[in-house]
Amino acid sequence: MRKIATFGLTGLSLLATVALIAPAASAAGTTIRSDSATGAAYSGNVRGTLISSTVRFASSAGNATCNRSTLTASVRSDGTALSVSALSFSDSSSTNGSCPNDQGGRTTIAPATLPWSGGNVTYAPVAGGRDGTITLTNVSARVDSSNWLGVRITCYFVGSGANNSITGNLYNKDNANRPVTSVADAQASLSGASLRLTSGSSPCPTTATLTGAYRLLGESAAGSGTFNRALYVTG
Repeated sequence: MRKIATFGLTGLSLLATVALIAPAASAAGTTIRSDSATGAAYSGNVRGTLISSTVRFASSAGNATCNRSTLTASVRSDGTALSVSALSFSDSSSTNGSCPNDQGGRTTIAPATLPWSGGNVTYAPVAGGRDGTITLTNVSARVDSSNWLGVRITCYFVGSGANNSITGNLYNKDNANRPVTSVADAQASLSGASLRLTSGSSPCPTTATLTGAYRLLGESAAGSGTFNRALYVTG
């Protein structure tokens, strides 16, 4: 009997966990500050850099891991108008930006449309946990995957929340519960972040998740491109 080749495809989702914040709502009672919890209000660009060992994309059809990821966004000091202008995923094992998957192949993940505008940061502390949440809206991404046979497939995903959104947790640099305690900077935690499939041929999974942690820094001066300023989310 002829053996039928099966294809496992990694999934994708971005920056989420826990409670979903209504994307269009104002982040009332929220102030993003620079340098310290009592520092000046900060509006401007933010750089997110992967600090967990990997970002793991998982679905019922397979998984992929990337050990490099960077996000660039902008936000107002009251937490509103969060907009992602750049996002990348790659792995040190590749020169073309692809990441290894557990189907013996490679996976490439890329934003389908940028910017992702209309998101927010909200001060929402939980005892023994986070200091706030981050919601990205209008999230969309293309995932290209291959298996050990070289069979390739392309799937398109959007955020599974309202207005194609995803949500994650934020931690201040002095929060003992931050995901990577060896890094003394603000952090975003990604755990089980969800996207839903919008198009793609079989066997694209209908949902997927992301797990990872990012360091968040503001610019030393507006437009400088140097990200070394500590950030705090406060009420």
